[in-house]
Amino acid sequence: MEPMTALAIGSSVLGFFGSMSAAKAAKREAALQRRQLQAQMEGAQLAALQEHNARMKNLQVFLGTNRALGGISGRAIGVDRSFKAIQEKAKREMATETDRAFVDALQTQAYLSLGKTIAAERGRNLARAYRYQAFGTLFSGAMKAQPLMGGTTGQPNYGFTPQTSGLR
Repeated sequence: MEPMTALAIGSSVLGFFGSMSAAKAAKREAALQRRQLQAQMEGAQLAALQEHNARMKNLQVFLGTNRALGGISGRAIGVDRSFKAIQEKAKREMATETDRAFVDALQTQAYLSLGKTIAAERGRNLARAYRYQAFGTLFSGAMKAQPLMGGTTGQPNYGFTPQTSGLR
């Protein structure tokens, strides 16, 4: 085998394996991004739960303080409309705040889930592109190496020769 032919074949093979390696790397990178986004989702869920628990604790402290003030003032909370109204308003506001926080947490989860899907699709698309590139490199290398192989002129014949056409 001639050195130029060997170089053409070797170059094609190296290009092929390089592109296949890049395809595998793209898949690994996408998997890492998905795992990172999954960890962020779990962290966001935990943060939302901790914030909810803190809000509920603050409500309990507020209601306990309100009951204590009612006891100190000598007014029965179950009978006194102003203390009762304060407690009901605090509960309504807490319910609204909790609902808003829940919707916000759902939006965060949806955003991170979409990010995971996009990362996976991007990795698949990039890996597919590198595989196509790898096979394109092989075909291109074969086309370049074919004229360098012995016994060929580098021109396709297609059954047409000057002798068969009457041309000289």
